[in-house]
Amino acid sequence: MRGERDGVPTLEASASRYLEYGQHLLFALLLVLGAARTVHLDDPSGGRGPSALVGAALTAVWYVVGAVMSRAGQERVRRRRETDDEDSVPETARSARGGLAWFVVLILCWVGLLRLSPDFSWVAFALFLLAIHLLPTSAALAAITGITGVVIVSQMAAGVSGPGRVIGPIVGAVVAAGAGLIYRRILAESEQRRRLVAELVAAQDDLVAVHDELAATQREAGILTERHRLARDIHDTLAQGLSSIVLLSRAGLAGGADARVDVLRQIEVTAADNLEEARRVVHALTPASLDEAPLPTALGRLLDRMREQTGIMTGIDVDGDMTSLGTSGEVALLRVAQSALSNVRLHAGANRVAVALTNTGDAVMLDVVDDGRGFDPARLDAAPLGGTGFGLRAMRERLATLGGTLVVDSAPGEGTTLTATLPLPGRPRPRLTGALTRELP
Repeated sequence: MRGERDGVPTLEASASRYLEYGQHLLFALLLVLGAARTVHLDDPSGGRGPSALVGAALTAVWYVVGAVMSRAGQERVRRRRETDDEDSVPETARSARGGLAWFVVLILCWVGLLRLSPDFSWVAFALFLLAIHLLPTSAALAAITGITGVVIVSQMAAGVSGPGRVIGPIVGAVVAAGAGLIYRRILAESEQRRRLVAELVAAQDDLVAVHDELAATQREAGILTERHRLARDIHDTLAQGLSSIVLLSRAGLAGGADARVDVLRQIEVTAADNLEEARRVVHALTPASLDEAPLPTALGRLLDRMREQTGIMTGIDVDGDMTSLGTSGEVALLRVAQSALSNVRLHAGANRVAVALTNTGDAVMLDVVDDGRGFDPARLDAAPLGGTGFGLRAMRERLATLGGTLVVDSAPGEGTTLTATLPLPGRPRPRLTGALTRELP
């Protein structure tokens, strides 16, 4: 059905259907009127009445057959169009050819009725409308002209006098042609709107699909981001604590009985701290050290514990106020410091390490400097030294989420300087041209 949407006829489809029903009713009324006048005016000697009734009945049957076949063809075309069937165009062409053949036979039936009685000339008005509906515009106008000529000839042959026998059919043809063209325009607009609605619905479906895909992608990205965050937190807390316990255990095994008691105490403290960190990671809360003290104090405790466990000389220098950094910034720098100090303990072979925390006004800089064996930073990506290489990558990712940067300055035999920079909230991201190298105290 033309112009239907979700099984409900649209305004254009309803108007088209009413016009179609009106056309059928008009043909029936004019055919019945012609037959009635023929029977009423029939000369019993001529016998035109019975013949007119039989001819009108046969013409009506043929008309109904054509109307039913036309409706069935329209339904097939509509269904195939809705399913994007490639056979919808050939089906439309076959339906048009069948409609043309049916119309030609209907014209012949009407001409036969005219030979019986000129009163069937009124049926020509309905035929005008059918021509507009079934034929292209040029062919429809030609058919209307031919039908009008047949009506005029029939009127003359019947002895109808006066100008009405010519003017009447011509006026009827003009009115019918105008009404038929308006009807065709309504059908064309209805089809155009149907296609537009179908395109809009398809576009809406595409947008819904894209929205669902984007939502799924965002969920996956969120899951991946959370996994990276947990991996960094585990690496900077649990993994580093376990590494410390391993080192302390080895030192205890290598020492005497008195040394083992001190080592066991340090292992207990380290394990307790990491157990608390594990609980914080699970609950996605801030580090326990930052709950109890600000960032400089937390860093000082890290350095004190490192000095007690390894004997490495440590120091910290704080320049400026750190309260404007925010909780997320403090957490990020504390994790970076934990990972950096763990690298110093495991790989550097250093005697001294210093931490500097500086507020430059636009950013906070964390420097971790050691006098260890150093390394070639160019070899980091190709062959990470002494480990998996995840630590430095995790530091960079953590800082990058807050707009920060990480710079590593090192050389074999010259120690290492690691500089982490985080912009303060509301300040532009700082531009660094190189690492800030600090001399050990």
